[in-house]
Amino acid sequence: MPSLARFGLDDKVVIVTGAGRGIGRVIAREAAESGALIAVGSRTTTELETLTRAIEDAGGACFHHALDVTDLASIAAFTAAVVARYGRIDVLVNNAGYNKLGPIIDTDEALYQRIVDANLKSVLFCSQAAARQMIAQGSGGAIVNISSQASVIGAPERGIYSGAKAGVNNMSRTMAAEWAEHGIRVNVVAPTVTRSPLAEQALADSASFAAAVRRNNLLRHDLAEPEEISAPVIFLASDAASMITGQVLVVDGGWTMV
Repeated sequence: MPSLARFGLDDKVVIVTGAGRGIGRVIAREAAESGALIAVGSRTTTELETLTRAIEDAGGACFHHALDVTDLASIAAFTAAVVARYGRIDVLVNNAGYNKLGPIIDTDEALYQRIVDANLKSVLFCSQAAARQMIAQGSGGAIVNISSQASVIGAPERGIYSGAKAGVNNMSRTMAAEWAEHGIRVNVVAPTVTRSPLAEQALADSASFAAAVRRNNLLRHDLAEPEEISAPVIFLASDAASMITGQVLVVDGGWTMV
């Protein structure tokens, strides 16, 4: 296969969780533009219906189905629906997540459980379901888990989130080791603060946060764009990354090295 062709996702069935908005929506759209057959899921499907229409209007293929990434029965039903629609799973992008800012000393058990379930439990059981299908197919596959720069540095008011995302990093390495014999690659993309309505509002509301972004992001004075996160995800999902597994790619403009 020519080198440039290896960067595409032609006819690969790609699942993206949490694709209704933000980074996940861009990943789904750009994977479709790269030739993939897309499957997206979230608890509410209104935004997914809009995404599906946009991808199909552009000539792509997209299937949406209800999915609660913290519920094992929902994960099983979603996985079965994807296989019934496309016949296989080639790539899983675990993008769904949740956080609520606050000091660790004020974190109660309910908030702890919600953050861990959304960011760590979800990755485990969505990956497990996809990997079982990939193993049954016998043709390998790729899993790309979305972590955070908060997984590799201390992040005030993000203590439980950063702990869960650090768990994603190391659990992904273990998945990579265990599933390599089946030709399944598992990698992580760990983004910096990325443009979204919430991030932009945080910049507007907090001068100290805005200053930290400008000071620590060495390549720019603003937020990362969703497309700057999507591109590394698509690379790791593609055959161009066929020799890469068990890695955490931090996409942060140099933030974590200062």
